[in-house]
Amino acid sequence: MIGKKFVTLTLATSIILTACGQSKESLESFYNKVEKANKEEKVIVDLNEKMTKAEKDKVQKIEALNKAKNDDFKAKAQELTDGIKDREEIVKDEKAAMKKSKDIYDSSKKDYKNIEDEEQLKEAKDLKNALDEKYKLHNEVMNAYQEVLKTEKDLFSYLSKDNATQKGANDRSSKLTEVNKKTEKVVTDYQNTLRKVQQEKKDVSAILDK
Repeated sequence: MIGKKFVTLTLATSIILTACGQSKESLESFYNKVEKANKEEKVIVDLNEKMTKAEKDKVQKIEALNKAKNDDFKAKAQELTDGIKDREEIVKDEKAAMKKSKDIYDSSKKDYKNIEDEEQLKEAKDLKNALDEKYKLHNEVMNAYQEVLKTEKDLFSYLSKDNATQKGANDRSSKLTEVNKKTEKVVTDYQNTLRKVQQEKKDVSAILDK
């Protein structure tokens, strides 16, 4: 029987963008594609709500696990293992949405290369750099969270076994805590980059509004 109570581990995974006398055509085309790419990410808002609900459900199940004994304990551990599939599907959908966004964004780089005005190019470059970082970090967030799910599955499936020991449970629980901390760091970096993107979008928009 596993006697230790397991810490309720939650992960913040709410996971978004932003010339005088010179033609603004290339800059505007670049910016419009950035905006079009961003629209593909609207679905992520709904996915984040689903993920929040799934995380809350996990917390409730962990609380029930902490109160369970013997066969009931193993059964509830199995419920937690089975529930991971829902969050895996959410991650899959979010990755697909971001891929659509990135494909559109990548098409904007041809317009970016055609910008000649120095002021326009500076602001466009700042936005491009922020967006490149955004897509890179989003990929890291998804990979990190998938590692969280993998580690959760290793822990909870282990707890559902007859031969589970306290040491085995402790080792897997410690690993989960470690993976969660790494993921939270990546999520924070990603959120900071989203704020940077928003600011850079405003700077480009200001030029287009002149």
